[in-house]
Amino acid sequence: MLAPDARTVAVDLLRPPPEHTLDRVVLTTYSLDLETLLALPFAVLTHSDGGLEEMLADPLTLLTALRQSGEKVQVFVDEGAIAIPAGARPVYAMLEASVHPVRAPHGGAFHPKVWVARFLDPAGAPVLRVAVLSRNLTFDRCWDIALATDGAPRGKQRSAASRGLGELLRSLPRVSTQGVSEQLTADLLALADEAERTNFASPAGFDGAVHFHPLGLGPRRRKPWQPRDDGGRLLAIAPFANKTALDVLTAITAADRTLVSRQETLDDLPNGALDAWQSVLVLADAAAEEPEDGTGPRPSGLHAKAIAIEHGWDVTWFVGSANLTAAAFTGTNVEMMVSLTGKKSRREAGGIDRFMEDGFMAICKPYVPSKPLLDELAKAAHASLEVTRKALAAAPLRVVCAAGSQDSWTWTVVGDFVPPPGIEVETWPITLGEDQARQLVSPSIWIVPLPRLTAFVAFKLSCTVAGGDDVRITLKLPTEGMPDGRVAHVLRSLIDSPERFLRFLRALLGGLEGLTELPAGDGSGTGGSWWVEGLGGETLLEDLVRAASRDPSRLTPIRNLIADLRATEEGRLIVPDALYEIWTVVDQALTTQEAA
Repeated sequence: MLAPDARTVAVDLLRPPPEHTLDRVVLTTYSLDLETLLALPFAVLTHSDGGLEEMLADPLTLLTALRQSGEKVQVFVDEGAIAIPAGARPVYAMLEASVHPVRAPHGGAFHPKVWVARFLDPAGAPVLRVAVLSRNLTFDRCWDIALATDGAPRGKQRSAASRGLGELLRSLPRVSTQGVSEQLTADLLALADEAERTNFASPAGFDGAVHFHPLGLGPRRRKPWQPRDDGGRLLAIAPFANKTALDVLTAITAADRTLVSRQETLDDLPNGALDAWQSVLVLADAAAEEPEDGTGPRPSGLHAKAIAIEHGWDVTWFVGSANLTAAAFTGTNVEMMVSLTGKKSRREAGGIDRFMEDGFMAICKPYVPSKPLLDELAKAAHASLEVTRKALAAAPLRVVCAAGSQDSWTWTVVGDFVPPPGIEVETWPITLGEDQARQLVSPSIWIVPLPRLTAFVAFKLSCTVAGGDDVRITLKLPTEGMPDGRVAHVLRSLIDSPERFLRFLRALLGGLEGLTELPAGDGSGTGGSWWVEGLGGETLLEDLVRAASRDPSRLTPIRNLIADLRATEEGRLIVPDALYEIWTVVDQALTTQEAA
């Protein structure tokens, strides 16, 4: 279970069990890459392990994946921790409804990394899969740890072990900074209810159910969280640590303590903070080397968070999001840890010695103090930038859109925010390149085409007094004047020919499985019989009727898109008359059925 050569692909956590379908998924994360969120539904629905650029090379397939999964995937992310994407893509507009900025109630970071997926079997019975991770929703290549477990709700009795998971799900509407819809709130409460009625089994070698430990959701704790109140030996792994949390852990165990962290974290600890630890380790250089089996580059850098405490014949593992810091242990941050207990003698559970000997020790080396990389001036600059980042995320900024001439719109950032002395802030819409950045003043105005309108705003914070890296974040801001049908305009900018439209239509009706078998077309169709001869149009009517009878809701986005395209001369070339006649027959029949 805990061997460092065991790999889990993140998208595998969302792939349904046999004969099940994905109903919905809730993801919580501290930081978020929008490119990762673009790639996730594509990879899940197409079973692709390709990189982002491979996925984006076929925007049609990507759009289909987003259309099929957009309403099913909801992401709750710390309000100031969305990364600026590398590319300026209009398609980010299709992610806005799925991304919900949140704020930790006690002023720290919203830091849990929990995935809750709900699957349905053919009879409609739910199965829940929960993954508690140390990694964020990014393409980061650090060493991480994840625990995944499935379970089915049973009866009305609540599981004490799962109560903490329900608590996290119920809190999400409350900590959202921009609110969530009534429907999403109801879905989250229903999911919390099902989670609390589910015992999530521990992996092989461990006993009983997985226990969930949320931190930072209720009243602030008067004393730091203690994983246990007793123990004989201790192993603690985390990239960040401070004396407060380390002292909590040393008080639990009498002796034989091992700490694994980052070189810079350990160098920054005060004198004496490590005196009670018999073994202190960092990752060895070999941990980042290319493996000999050709499986691709190994992770680089430590991001896993885990605590193992041996007590008697047993060992209890705690894994999740919490670093060994006061912010995590005192409830300033929102965190999620899970615990599972097994016999030290079992290979799967593994005591501390077995875990270290089974491969982890091979990627570690003893810690040797070194000179800190950052001087005091650079540390002060970093601290000032972090304070500014949090203040900017909480500032009353918003985006105002207004129609201009022809296809141009004004996109304006308004609101009061004055950075502290020595800090400069630049901003731009993420659908434009960074070359369009300008100093943040109110109002800051850009002229953009309609498909480039967005609620996602990029900010770059720079310190003019001292060196140090810039802080770069994306905020999802409240919007005013955003036009209806904006997503349809984004689609139109990418579905620019009859061939592409029909491929998109057939994929929506039949799923992604056969999409790559269809010819791509050259965009030269003008409304003749090309769609019958080249793209299987002879079965289109049958597909439409089948979709209408089995799941009429699948035709609603098609109806909206066709209406939008047919409203313009350019769009009528994309949806030719012959195809529109077939659609009209099905749509009229469906309308009659809905009215009956």
